[in-house]
Amino acid sequence: MRFSRAQYEAAIAALRLGSRQLAPEANCCAICGDSGHLAWECGHNPLLAMAVCERIAKDSEQLHATLHVLAGYDSHLGVQRGPARIVLPEGEHGAK
Repeated sequence: MRFSRAQYEAAIAALRLGSRQLAPEANCCAICGDSGHLAWECGHNPLLAMAVCERIAKDSEQLHATLHVLAGYDSHLGVQRGPARIVLPEGEHGAK
């Protein structure tokens, strides 16, 4: 996705405004001026968006690994071990 110069300028302006509010000292957001949240909680703060994306990526990796364990597949060794592994009866290894 390409961003316009105006979008970059808006993000830079939001970062500059937000950098002035590093501790809770007011009732209004330094970025958007709204009450009820501060700059680090503002939906217009590019750092918040970046932090949310990083958290989702980190949690997704952990979720992915957990699902592999539950499904019984060890992706490093290719061995099924987990509680939800598929155990076929003798002689039924997928070939008919």
